[in-house]
Amino acid sequence: MKAKLTALMAVSSAFLMTACTDDELTTTEQIQQNYVDMAYAMYSDSLTTATSLQAAVTAFVAEPTEANLTAARSAYKAARAPYQESEIMRFDTSIAEGKNLASDGGPASVDDWEGQVNAWPLDENHIVNIIEGEQTINIDLLLAQNGLDDEEANVTTGVHAIEFMLWGADTHGTEAGAGERPASDFDTVNCLDTYCERRAQYLTAATSLLINDLTEMQAEWSPAAQATAGTLANNFLNSELALEYIVGSMNAMATDELAGARMGSGLTLGDPEEEHDCFSDLSHIAIYHNFQGVKNAFYGSYGSVSGKSIGDLIMRKDADLYTTIDNALISIEAKMLSIYNAGERETNPVRFDQIIGQSSSSTERIIAEAAVDELTALTTEFEQVVNLLQLQAIDTSGSGD
Repeated sequence: MKAKLTALMAVSSAFLMTACTDDELTTTEQIQQNYVDMAYAMYSDSLTTATSLQAAVTAFVAEPTEANLTAARSAYKAARAPYQESEIMRFDTSIAEGKNLASDGGPASVDDWEGQVNAWPLDENHIVNIIEGEQTINIDLLLAQNGLDDEEANVTTGVHAIEFMLWGADTHGTEAGAGERPASDFDTVNCLDTYCERRAQYLTAATSLLINDLTEMQAEWSPAAQATAGTLANNFLNSELALEYIVGSMNAMATDELAGARMGSGLTLGDPEEEHDCFSDLSHIAIYHNFQGVKNAFYGSYGSVSGKSIGDLIMRKDADLYTTIDNALISIEAKMLSIYNAGERETNPVRFDQIIGQSSSSTERIIAEAAVDELTALTTEFEQVVNLLQLQAIDTSGSGD
């Protein structure tokens, strides 16, 4: 009887171990699937809003009035939000390199693709030289000139090139005011210099290229792509490092990007050139939505898409650690929202470049510095997640912007 009981206990134990393992495997697969679904939704929204931007640009170029310029700027602002949330996807070199994903003509990785879409900082003089030159301005020229002689600064493509064309340089430093490019810069009938038509050609080409790029990326995460070898979606779904990538991406965006390059550098150096959207003074929107990308990855939710997440897995294994991270994200959210609201106020708005120039005792500055400190502190919790889930260490530094 004792031998039978021992055998039964052994079988039961083996069954429980198998069931637990299967459950964990299924949960991991669900996390991966939901992450892909979120990526497709983010890139779809990015494409939809960019298409609206293109329509606004077309209308402005056809009739270059101040009202149409304002409409194009508003469309640009709307287009940035979903894309900025999608930037959490770009730290994927480790899971994509060596997979020959570019062999089908698509991108080798999100990080490899992103440089053409969102590269920053941008030397506006490179764009001005093209406009004042003699070569035919079209997509091919923008691609040929992108990164020429200076890969870091000579940016001719992507959203920040469009931003510069719509706003022009911001000459206000840390005082109130963004770029003030007049609509007359595109008025080919009453042009004040000889470059209005070429400016219109540049803006049109840059916007068309953005649509091409986002169309390509949306396709890489579509339901059809998920079942197609060689796509980014298929590669992610079959990656053994998917969880490492998610956790590493949250850490990279929260600490290296937000607490470092996009907020901390400007606050430390007092230099408005360090802000991400320096021509339009929309950096408060950029950093807010970049942080939403971190939250989306943790909670597994974007718009109408919601499912299993890395947060669910953490909660199941260590409820206290989940609560610690949850509380930290809630606290940071309040500060990031405060920065966003300050920039969006109708009366006396305070944009991020103004915060950079504030004294250490100013309200917005105190909030921004506290947000940076709390974002930096997330590294400790993410390291605990790596240990909890027994994840491998992978490089999520990336080369994008």
